[in-house]
Amino acid sequence: MKKFLVYICALVICFNVVGVDISASDEGKSSGDKEVTPTTDITINNYDTDEDEIYSGKEFDLTIHFNRPSNAEGKNIFLNVQSSSFIVMNKSLPINIGTTGDKYTIPMKCTGSDGTINITFSYTDKEDDTNTITSVNTISIDLANTSSSGGGGGGTDSNPDRYNTELVVEDQKIPTITAGSNVDLSFELKNAGFYTAKNIKVEFLPTEEIDFETNSILNLVNNIPQLRKNETAKLKYSFYLNGSTPAKTYKCQIKYSYYPINAKQPVTTTQDLFIKVRKGIPDVDLKLTDIAYTPSVVKPGEKVQLSFTVNNNYGSSNVKSVDVSIKDDENAKNYFTIMNGINSCKITNLSPDKEGKKVTFDLFASSELKKGSYPVTIALKYKDSSNTEKTVEKKLYLMSEGSEDEDKGNTEVTVKNIVSPTGQINYNQSFDISFDIINTGEEKAENFYVSVNGDEEVVPMSQNINTINELEVGATKHLTYKFKPTEEATTKNHLIKIEIKGKTEEEFPTMSQYVGVYVKAKEEEKDDKNNTSKPIIIIDNFTLNPDICNAGENFDVDISFKNTHKTKTVKNIKISLAAEENQDTDKEKSGSVFTPVDTSSTFFIDEIKPQQSIGQKLTMFTIPYAASKVHNLNLDIYYEYTNEDETLTETIKDTIPVTVVQPSNFITNEFKIPEQTFVGQPFSISLEISNTGKTTLDNFTVEIEGFEATNNRAYLGNLERGNTTYYDTDLSSNEEGEITGNIIFSYTGPDGKPQSRKQEIKTTVMAMEIDNNAGMEAGNMDNFMPPEEAKKSNTKLIIIIAAVAVVAVVVVVIIVRKKIKKKKELNFDE
Repeated sequence: MKKFLVYICALVICFNVVGVDISASDEGKSSGDKEVTPTTDITINNYDTDEDEIYSGKEFDLTIHFNRPSNAEGKNIFLNVQSSSFIVMNKSLPINIGTTGDKYTIPMKCTGSDGTINITFSYTDKEDDTNTITSVNTISIDLANTSSSGGGGGGTDSNPDRYNTELVVEDQKIPTITAGSNVDLSFELKNAGFYTAKNIKVEFLPTEEIDFETNSILNLVNNIPQLRKNETAKLKYSFYLNGSTPAKTYKCQIKYSYYPINAKQPVTTTQDLFIKVRKGIPDVDLKLTDIAYTPSVVKPGEKVQLSFTVNNNYGSSNVKSVDVSIKDDENAKNYFTIMNGINSCKITNLSPDKEGKKVTFDLFASSELKKGSYPVTIALKYKDSSNTEKTVEKKLYLMSEGSEDEDKGNTEVTVKNIVSPTGQINYNQSFDISFDIINTGEEKAENFYVSVNGDEEVVPMSQNINTINELEVGATKHLTYKFKPTEEATTKNHLIKIEIKGKTEEEFPTMSQYVGVYVKAKEEEKDDKNNTSKPIIIIDNFTLNPDICNAGENFDVDISFKNTHKTKTVKNIKISLAAEENQDTDKEKSGSVFTPVDTSSTFFIDEIKPQQSIGQKLTMFTIPYAASKVHNLNLDIYYEYTNEDETLTETIKDTIPVTVVQPSNFITNEFKIPEQTFVGQPFSISLEISNTGKTTLDNFTVEIEGFEATNNRAYLGNLERGNTTYYDTDLSSNEEGEITGNIIFSYTGPDGKPQSRKQEIKTTVMAMEIDNNAGMEAGNMDNFMPPEEAKKSNTKLIIIIAAVAVVAVVVVVIIVRKKIKKKKELNFDE
């Protein structure tokens, strides 16, 4: 063993000696010293800069294009820069430019007036790692003349304006924002000057007329480190625009504060910015619908029941409490008085996405009412989101037929279904007025005439008087009249009078009704010779399919674009779509509510001729996380037109409202149905129903089909999202065999349509078993006993037998004891 250890030590000593010898063989050449071979195998083919003008103090990027030799394959190439007038920014030399690629960008700064730059490439030889190969290239940069005289680069610019930096918001379009909503403004800032601007602060200054709120003043400030010549940066501002802000165009400002290059003092400038505010959805918007009164025609001196629904469907937030009352209106002259002393009704909550609340009042009609309609003023008092108390008044009109003496012998004719122009009518454009004459009285109407007349500036183009010889009770007569504004017509709403008269006022009282038509004057349209009027493109019609879109699904939009101008053609129409952002705190759920399907968000129309409409069909996708409400699909319409041989451009913004609802969903717990049961024997099921969707399930109902049930149909009310409700019942069947039924869940979906879902349940129902040993004889049904009763009888029998046995044992014991005692007595006597 000792010899073996000696051998090992000797071997280690030998290895050490050999190592020393190897080191000694490299004497005179350290490991860091390598042979350097200068070559020209790497040459710069081309170079360019990201700045058009370079001068002392200018920072820029220099991109060089070079050839990479095969000898440097897989080798790192190092780059070095040497110049008296340029330095490399943010990088240490030499720069490792990697093993691949044939171009490289160097961040540079000019510090002098000599444009010469020496660029050296170096790498180790592929065949010999000890050999470093270098290539030197020289390039020349053209420098701008920044000297006031010919002496070097230390002078100043002869034109001081060259150092001015100009910051502007380019391509400024007037943004349209909605009162009562969160606003996100986005602009593009450009450095339109010659020099870099640093430490830029851009502040948005709303006018004092705009009522806005912001969580932080930083939401109105953008800070930008620097902007070079022609560079741009995005500006974003956010705030909440209160619903009380009136709809109009406001003049705001952008305030710039920045340091030009080499400047010690900041520069401050402002730029005007215009913002258009449109009327938004109010916090609370109370309306009266489903107005009805009984009887439908009020009689003087009698009771009338007035009912209506108060809803807040056009508002944007809940209103906690609404006090509904009938106002004591002096102008009403006590036509109606309150019965039972109840003059008000309290509504605890009104939600925009829920049905309204029905309110009923009992009124007494004055005995002095004559034939006609009479007003009832409804006062709605509530507090808005800012806790300010407000009162809204609505007028309802009740029709009275007057007293019997007054109506005797009178004929009643009504004008209904009036159709008139809803838009603008030009001075030379004809239009129609049509309506129905209906005999709503109890007698035939005879010998009356209908006339329709405009004012002096709107004249009839057809016969404007019609004589009607007779009109049976309930019969209808449809009439149409044509009118046209004169060239002298002024811009206003002109009244068209509809008048019905009979032979005598006593038998046929005169009835009048007015229709308004808005006419645009000739002089406001501008003379075509001057050719100064601007064509406008409008969305004259659009349809959605389906009308209400489910989140996460596609819908079709059919849009019709119309050129409203009479003589000018619009060309090169570019229409861009942009949807509002989904307001979700989860970043994964954010993004545009709508996106185009199988197309881009921009489409083109070559031209639209005067008064022409052109349709476009689009398919849009709604993101799954879109909130259930009305979202806007925004359109930017850019087009060109010619004015006095000059081509002008215009951009118009418009929106299409799209109602989006979240799909409804619910789940139930697992429950078991017995595989077998007996006829008439009940079994229980217990359901736990949870709303897992994002909308309320209104009027939720559970119904049993195919089985007898203790609770066959149950109304569970409105199931809010995230909530759980329960349903219990006992089921049974009076039929044998395999019985199949259903549990039917039904509710009103978010789109107002009924929805239902079925869940199948089935079991095998068997006949009740009969015990043949229970004493039932053939043909003797009186001895039949059900199993439960037989079981009870057997139990009783066992108890009786046990009791008899116990008594027997006791008797036996007593008898035995007496015999023993008697025997003892006999023995004693002996």
